[in-house]
This record gives sequence, C-alpha cells and structure tokens, in this order.
Amino acid sequence: MAEFDLVAPMYDETRLPPTQKQLEAVARALGDARRVLEGGVGTGRYALPLLQRGFRLTGIDLSLPMMHRARAKGLDSLVRGDLYHLPFRDRYFEATLIVHVLQLLPDPFPVLRELARVADCRVVTYLPDHRGVGRAIRREVRTRYIELAREMGYTVEVKTRYWENGNKILERFPPEEIFELEEEHTPDPEAAKRWRDLRYFWGLVTVPPEVHEKIVERLRAEIPRPEKPWEPRVRHSRVAAWDARKLYDAIARSLDQTGASSAGTV
Repeated sequence: MAEFDLVAPMYDETRLPPTQKQLEAVARALGDARRVLEGGVGTGRYALPLLQRGFRLTGIDLSLPMMHRARAKGLDSLVRGDLYHLPFRDRYFEATLIVHVLQLLPDPFPVLRELARVADCRVVTYLPDHRGVGRAIRREVRTRYIELAREMGYTVEVKTRYWENGNKILERFPPEEIFELEEEHTPDPEAAKRWRDLRYFWGLVTVPPEVHEKIVERLRAEIPRPEKPWEPRVRHSRVAAWDARKLYDAIARSLDQTGASSAGTV
C-alpha cells in the first residue's frame, strides 16, 4: 500500500508499542511453535519483541520502507511479498501470525487461507475491537476534509478500513482459542495529534502537503476540539488461534461452495 511507504519514517512515533499483556496473549496463542511467519510485518513492532522471546520469526510485507525500519532494529529475516500469494511451500512454517492487518483488506479470507497453507500447526491473528469511541468526530472531520479538498481542486481517494472483518472471520470460522483483552491506557496527546494530522493515514495521498496544511487549518477553525485532559480509556482487542490444517480446509471448502471470497459473501 502506497500510504505505508509514505508513512514509514514516522510510523513508530505515531503508534503505541505493544503491551506486555498483548505480547503474552500472542505468545500463548502461538503455543509450542517457534518457526513463525508474520504477515504484514511492517516495522517489526511485534516481531522484534517476539524474536527476543525466542521465536524464530520471518516477516513478509509489500512496503520496503517499512521493512527497512524493521531491518534497522535487527530483524534480518525479511521477505517482500504479497499476502494473497505467499512465496513459500506448504507447511513451511510451524505457525503464522498477522497483526492489525485484516481490517485493511477488502477480502481477508484468501489471505487467511494462504497463512493456513504455509503453517504446519497454528494460525494466529491479532484483531482490534473498535467500539465506536471517537468515530463520529473522525467521520465529521474526514467528510469536511474531502469537501474542502474538492473546493481547492483535488479529488480525494479515501482508503477504506474494513473494521467489521474481525467479527465476520470469527463468526464464520470459530477459532480453537480466543483471548479477549481489555486494557486501560492514556493516549499520548502529541502522538495522537501527529497521527490525526497525518494525511497518509486516511489515504489522502492525492493532496499535496501544502494544500493539506491549509485544509487542516480550516478544519481546526470550523470543528474545534474541546480542551480537556487525556483521560484513560479501555482498549479492546482479541487474539485468535486456529489449527492451521483445519482452517485451510474450512476456508477452501467455503470458497469452493460460494465461488466468491469477499468478507460480505463467505
């Protein structure tokens, strides 16, 4: 995705690091597997601490700039490739892992099938559980941004996020194990500000930086955010684990029966 090439230099600075609770849940879900492929490894935010825990981890991603940052952290086993067509033979790894990626894909099931194909034992996914906090204001800001961009002569192509994919996957293919996480955290206001103002996060790459700054200035004047302390809130997420062979067979049968693979039809 082009947006991740562009955001790579500041990606880690606009994301909270994984917590010990999250890492423990992922490690438990991986079980006895040690030779692991992480799909969509990015800058290695999860891969590095898992490597330090003794997992022999290989990462795959389409974004070279993101993987350059991962390599600078000490992750050497990295492959550039497409999650829909993994360049590995069947059951090459003991387990596969995918973190915060499936909600970005319009069609996650072929990716899950590929992850199950190259895993001998386990497929593990970390899924954010978005429950609507702050979504109304984000929707209002995005809509107005697009209007202002059009007034200035720019057509905005917004990158869709498929937040509902997590529920659809778990309902269609119930995992052997699922870990529900609830964690209280206080957002870093500076990191939140940088990420909110980042045009690449919304896929607004057709808008030049100088135009983006003018739009953000208008937005701040039109939709002022109340000044208030950054209060702790509960963040929900889920770690799910499947038997790789059972998952592969189940998805393959489902795709064969429907003749389609979209999250909305499978």
